[in-house]
Amino acid sequence: MKTKNVLALATVVSIFSGCGSVSRENFKQEISNPVESIIYYASLAGNSHNTQPWFVKVENDSIIHLKADFSRKLHIVDPDARGMFISLGAFIENFELAASSLGYKASIELTAANKNDSNIATIHLSKFQKSGFDLSQIENRRTLRTPFKKIEISKEHLKKITDYNSEIFYFSSSSKEGKYIAGQTLEAYTQQALDDQSKQELANWMRFSNSDVEKYRDGLTTSGMGITGFGGLFVRNFYKPEDSMKESFIKTGIEKTKEQTNNCGGWLVIIQKEDSANSWIKTGRLYERLNLACRDLGIGFHPMNQIIEEESFEKNVNTHLSLPGVIQFVARIGYVDEYPKANSVRRSVKEIIR
Repeated sequence: MKTKNVLALATVVSIFSGCGSVSRENFKQEISNPVESIIYYASLAGNSHNTQPWFVKVENDSIIHLKADFSRKLHIVDPDARGMFISLGAFIENFELAASSLGYKASIELTAANKNDSNIATIHLSKFQKSGFDLSQIENRRTLRTPFKKIEISKEHLKKITDYNSEIFYFSSSSKEGKYIAGQTLEAYTQQALDDQSKQELANWMRFSNSDVEKYRDGLTTSGMGITGFGGLFVRNFYKPEDSMKESFIKTGIEKTKEQTNNCGGWLVIIQKEDSANSWIKTGRLYERLNLACRDLGIGFHPMNQIIEEESFEKNVNTHLSLPGVIQFVARIGYVDEYPKANSVRRSVKEIIR
């Protein structure tokens, strides 16, 4: 009987051994000019659920208009569009860095009047001396969902990461604030994971099968979520997006989140003086900068914003931490032995340009 089971398993593995996870490297981007190249690197910015809520209108080689794609908004976990504008801010940060690397100066004019405005920014490009910024930093940036080391981040690395910015706060995992954030994040995640509307919204962005990844080139893939090995192979071939709403999947997610929150070096928190579209865009630029800096130092980076996405938690955490501003972004960070290759898929530049 045991021999039959082994043979059966071997047969399954052999059948699906060629069905590895489709990731970014499987797609070739057709880049025709420097502007398209800049837009490509900008599109590698971090964003909620990998919804990629942006498109651009290229007026000419020197004027580009960044737009918000509200059809990609997360209406349940991001009703005010804060997360969406943060994602757009991250896009802008990458755009400016990529432009400088390729010999252009990007002058950013923010144009969003409010959180419902799709006109995010007008960007003026002009020839300029190359900055020397290494574009591989953008290509290698990624979110890590694995457990991190509990070692505190060194003062030297914190200086490089935060650059003493007064809008960025760090709390070690051993501090009372760090323990509070960890506990509240797990509770907020659990509440979100059990909510029917949140579950459905998450399922809408699940891209389990390779065919869905190839079709949409967005959303949450097995490799992007850190579901690897035989488990990843099984999920890709036998799970459907609606299966993410089942009790077993939710329970696994909660257990994984508990492991994540219990294993890190600390927490980064970004605050702003006000809640506005422009302050959220600024937050997004800071977030992207932090992520790039952490990656460069071999420090894992994992946005975990559940405590400010869930209304019942947001007010309490702002009151408890009593920071000089409104909390707009939270991330778990910590040293890691290795940094896997960035694999989050992206849509074609030709699709982003309208």
